[in-house]
Amino acid sequence: MGRMKDKKFNTPTVRFGIPNLTAKLPRFWNFRIPLFGGFYMGGGKFIIASFSTIALGFIAGLFLLISSGDQQITFPMLGASYEAPSMVGHTIVDAEFPAQRSQTLQLNIPQGTRLDLISFENISLGKGGLTDAFQLTGTSTTDMLTIEEVIIEDSEFPTMDWANGYVYTFNATSSVVAAGHTFSPTMASSTNDVSMSSTRGAVSYDAKDMTVDRIIIRQSTTGGDVLIKKLHLKNVNAWTGAFNADNFEIGTLTLINVRIGDDGDIDSADLVVNSSVDINTMNDGVKEEPVFIR
Repeated sequence: MGRMKDKKFNTPTVRFGIPNLTAKLPRFWNFRIPLFGGFYMGGGKFIIASFSTIALGFIAGLFLLISSGDQQITFPMLGASYEAPSMVGHTIVDAEFPAQRSQTLQLNIPQGTRLDLISFENISLGKGGLTDAFQLTGTSTTDMLTIEEVIIEDSEFPTMDWANGYVYTFNATSSVVAAGHTFSPTMASSTNDVSMSSTRGAVSYDAKDMTVDRIIIRQSTTGGDVLIKKLHLKNVNAWTGAFNADNFEIGTLTLINVRIGDDGDIDSADLVVNSSVDINTMNDGVKEEPVFIR
């Protein structure tokens, strides 16, 4: 009997391949991450899909975190209060308009804090229904905002009132125009000529080119004074709301090219220094004209 030949069976080779994929990240990323198609292991390719899934999950999670994270509030962003010496603020709600988003800029300063400069330049102030457009206040006549120098220039307010404080030298230059003014301070030689030459460890707050409902600078705790080397207002203008200052001690206060008036009536004082303010030297160069700020 003849020998039977062995039969050969050929099985077709099936190859699977996945093209390399890439995922393009948002513009703030500057590279591309390949998504693996698989590893070669002996007889063929095995797709390790988990690596691609992990990469995509990581990218999506990172993008979601960046997109949904809360924005940090930093000075001088509006609708916030800042606790000196920090530049990070917290949102506030105006008691007068609780349903509206606040546009108030508030700086709270604890007693014992030392500041170098607080500066506001090119600021438009005012909102109907608010009493004050600019408020400067300590907590009492013993816990005060103590400031070496205050300069207000090229600015205008409907009214300006100074009460419950001390000023060594008050300069109202001849460029100041008011629709009536009354200066009736208590002249006192014992008033301090405040000096703060060293600013070591002191921070500064600077805000420019803004539209604000109001600005509040207030002492937030008792037990001592707040120390500020200089407060400077330049081209700060309010169409409504008063400038009010209470519980302060100032070395030199100077008004330059300031206009004040809310009714055009020079027989009612819109610029007032009250008898509760002790002053060593008073230089009054104010001109009275029927100023009516609208």
